[in-house]
Parts: sequence; structure tokens; C-alpha cells
Amino acid sequence: MRRDDRFTEQLQLGEDVGTARLRHAWRNVVQALLPRVAPSSRRYLEAITPIGIEGDCVRLRLDSAFGRNWVQQRFQRELQEALSQQLGLSVVVQFVGADIAPEPPPPPLAAPAASPTRSAHPLPRPQFNPNFTFESFVVGASNRLAHAAAVAIAQGGNHRYNPLFLYSPPGLGKTHLMHAIGQAFLQRVPNPCVVYISGEEFVRSYVQAMRQQKADEFRERYRAVQLWLVDDVQSIAGKERTQEEFFHIFNMLHAAGKQLVLSSDKAPRELIGVEERLRSRFEMGLCADIAPPDLETRIAILLNKAARDGIELPLEVAEFIADKIQSNVRVLEGVLTRVIAQSSLTGEPITLALAAQALQAYLVNAQPQPVQPPTLERIVRVVCDELGVPPDELVGGSRRGEVVQARQIAVFLAREATGESWQRIAQALGRADHTTVLHAYKQAEHRLRQDAHLRERVQRLRQRVG
Repeated sequence: MRRDDRFTEQLQLGEDVGTARLRHAWRNVVQALLPRVAPSSRRYLEAITPIGIEGDCVRLRLDSAFGRNWVQQRFQRELQEALSQQLGLSVVVQFVGADIAPEPPPPPLAAPAASPTRSAHPLPRPQFNPNFTFESFVVGASNRLAHAAAVAIAQGGNHRYNPLFLYSPPGLGKTHLMHAIGQAFLQRVPNPCVVYISGEEFVRSYVQAMRQQKADEFRERYRAVQLWLVDDVQSIAGKERTQEEFFHIFNMLHAAGKQLVLSSDKAPRELIGVEERLRSRFEMGLCADIAPPDLETRIAILLNKAARDGIELPLEVAEFIADKIQSNVRVLEGVLTRVIAQSSLTGEPITLALAAQALQAYLVNAQPQPVQPPTLERIVRVVCDELGVPPDELVGGSRRGEVVQARQIAVFLAREATGESWQRIAQALGRADHTTVLHAYKQAEHRLRQDAHLRERVQRLRQRVG
């Protein structure tokens, strides 16, 4: 029986021969891979559904974002090689899910490449917030390095910071600094070509160019850019063809001495689903993190905003709000905006009572609440979520580097935050002997003394666990 005939006999309702061949190939690949995967993690591979193949692109669906990251980190290359062998042609694997839109497949090899033309759509004009300037940015210990680097770039005084990579959790000022850089650059350089774009917008515009078979034209439009600002670059994670194009544009501009400024919610090394060659380029210049502001800086931010709005804010109200909102500048300013609006509309003076009402609108209870002590179970959940490590591996026997590091951090936090006995911590982390967690604690202590970035990360984790 010919091979195509065998697939035809196995066709499901509404299925063509190509889809049946892919389904058969995928089943063989998974069956060969499953024996090497821990039983608790097999569900991620078993949940993958092959959607179809177009050109050299095989699309696989997995709705769990965590599952996609887990599979891509461990098996992306192996899946591509195994599927290529099963299908008899070289393919690339693209994951899609309910939360992300698929990228278009590459055009057929025989299709003529679109040539760049002068009639291409211009790059989007930068739309900067006039309130986001260096003058309105409050500098504190948590953002001093990022601010100084941004000012140096805007003044054109230091080409070593290329690229400048800003990273922090949301709402701490990355976008403010990027807008400030762009506006200062526009004032300093005559007729500059500045592009400010989010990672999501870059993906969307590249997808459109691919559908219209204008990928070459898309790249060519960036050739004249002097300052490229990319906000939330983590949005390109998991999108292989978009990352390929981003890589080429990045190299083209960097080689030409153009300035690049990128922002993300995580440091380059922590961007899951972003290719290593891109992560290494993100680290070529200066990586500057922005930590949550301390109490004094938060008070200064509130007083600064009130002064810009022409409002006299009582210091006790600023202190009260700053004490309640600790980790997000955007929310901090939002609460103040609500206080000012309420005062203006009702004629009430700005008081602690008015601030308490505003905080409740942001789901912040201004009344003292009993502190819930952190638990070992919560510490394990938070560490796994933050570091992208499956809980079953953390409490299991995995010796992968990232799992061992996460386990050490979990032990350190467990001891420092709960004061539990070594034996109880060992039980919670699936260790048979308490000496193993004692060793992990000492290893974490040693690394924390040498790694400032790790100290900041552990501090953020400590705030999350309570």
C-alpha cells in the first residue's frame, strides 16, 4: 500500500491528506518523547494539538501560556528536528494559543520577493506624552541609574549605552523615561527620524507586512531611523519569524551607530521565549533596572504631581497615600488624581478622609488589616511563578540549573520569612533530609552576597509572599 493511501484510510471527518500526515507524524514524535518526560509534566505535551502546515511552518496549539514556555524552553529544537524527519522536509515549529494570534506562514519559496518601493507606508510618527519629560521624573535610589543613562542618551553624550535596556515591573517609570528620551532627542537633533513603538505594535505591523508579502519593504523603512524606542519588547516572545525580523533590524541599526532603547518587564536573561541571540544583544550595552520606589521617593512623586497640577497637597496626605501604595507609580498617581478631582468637584478640602475614599476606589483598604503570615506553600507558588519553574520540578529531583537556583531561593525565603524548622522546610520542598535544605540556604546566602540583581529579585519575592 502506498504511504498516501494509508493516510487516506485514516482520514478523519473533514480532514485532508496533509493534515492527516501531520497528525500521524506528531503522534509518533510525542510517543518517542514522553518516556523521557516526568509523568507530572507530560500533560503539556499531550495537550498540544497540531493545527496544520503551511510552507515550512508547522503550527501547534497549546492554550496554556506556562505550558508553551515550558515546552519551548526544553523541546523546541528537538520537536523541529523530529517533525522534519517524520515529514521528510525541514520545518520550523510555531506555537499558538487562545491568548496569542498566530503569525502568518512564510511565503512559498517560488513566490517572488517583494521589492522595496518609495511608496511604502511611512513608519508611525512618535506620539509622546508631553507630561513625560525629564523635568517631571522624580529621581530616587530605585531609578537613579536608569535616569542617568536616559539623560546621557538624550544628550548624545555616551554611545556605550547602546542599546539601553530598561526593565522593571509595570508602572515604575520605564515608559516615562522613553518618552523623555524621545522628546529631548527631537529638540536636540534637526529633522530626526525617531520611531517609538511597542513590541505588540511591531508584531502587528510585521504580520501585516508578511501577509502582503512586503517583508523586505518593512525592513527597508527602518534604515533611516536614528533613534529606535521599543516599549514592552517582551511581546515578541514566542514569535519566531517576528524575532528573526527584529534581529535583522536591530543589527542593521546598531551597526550603523543608531541609538536603540528597549524596555521590558524582565531582565534580558529572564525573557522566556526570546531567542538567545537576541537576549545577548539586549545585554550588549547597558541594562538598567527600576525598582519600586522607597517611601521618600513616593512622597516626592505625589508632591511633584500636585505641584504640576497647581494643587497644594498636605504633606500628611501625601505620606498617607505613599504608605498605602508601594509598588506601582501609575496607581500612586491615579489615586492622587482621584483625590484632586473629588476635591475640585465637591469643594471639599484635601484631607486624610478624602484620600481614604480614593484608596478604596482602587481596591486598597485604608484601614489597618491583620497581617497574614506567609506560608511555605505560598512561598513555593510565588517562587515558581516568578522564576518560571514548574512546581513539580521544584519539589522533585530535577538538577537543572534554573530549578536548583529556584529551590535555593525558596529555601532562603522559607527560612527568613517563616522561621520554620529545617525539617519542616525540607518536607515542604520534597526533601528527605534537612541537611539538603541547610546546604541550599548557605548556597543562596553566598550568591546573594555577590549578586546585586539577585538580591533585588529576592526582595521583590519577599514583598510578594507577605
